[in-house]
Amino acid sequence: MTDSATRADQNVSLRRAEASDARLLAQLGARLFERAFGTATTRHDMAAYLAGAFSVEIQSAELADPDRVTWIAEDAGKAAVGYAMLRRGSRSDGVTSKRPAEVQRVYVDPAWQGQRVGESLLNACVAQATAWHCDLLWLGVWKENARAIAFYQRLGFREVGSQTFRIGDDEQQDLVMSRALVP
Repeated sequence: MTDSATRADQNVSLRRAEASDARLLAQLGARLFERAFGTATTRHDMAAYLAGAFSVEIQSAELADPDRVTWIAEDAGKAAVGYAMLRRGSRSDGVTSKRPAEVQRVYVDPAWQGQRVGESLLNACVAQATAWHCDLLWLGVWKENARAIAFYQRLGFREVGSQTFRIGDDEQQDLVMSRALVP
C-alpha cells in the first residue's frame, strides 16, 4: 500500500497517518472506542482508559514508532470515519510465528459500519504486514463482541488464544485471533 489515498469504496478513501494527525487520532480514537465499549464498563473506568490511551502525546509517540503504521479512513468531505493501527513484532498467547504483526486497533464509526470500511482498513494492514515480510497477522477482540468476531472470521482469522484487556480497573477478556500471511 502506498502513502497516497486509496479507495475503500465509492465514498471513503484511506490515507496513511502522519505526525500532524496525532490530535485527530486522539479525538477519533477516544470517540470510537467509547462508542464501541462505553456500555461495557463504568464511566470512571472508561475515562481512565481514554486518558491513558488516547492522549495527543501517546498518539504522537505511536505515529513516530517505525514499527507501527496507522491509516485513516475519510469520507468524501475528508472527515475521519475510521482508522487502523498495525504494529510489527508484538506477540500474545497463541501467537507463535517468527515474524508477527498485530492489528492493534481497527475502529469504524457506527454510521459507516457495513460499508466495507473496516475490510479496507484490514486489507491495508495485510498489505503492510506482507511488505514487512511478516508471516502472521493477529489481533485481540473482546470475547463479547460477536459482530466483530464474525467479521474477523469472515476475513480468515481464527481463535488461537486469549488475553486480558484492562479498561481502567476493569479486566476484560479478549480472544486472540490470527491468520497466516502468504510470503
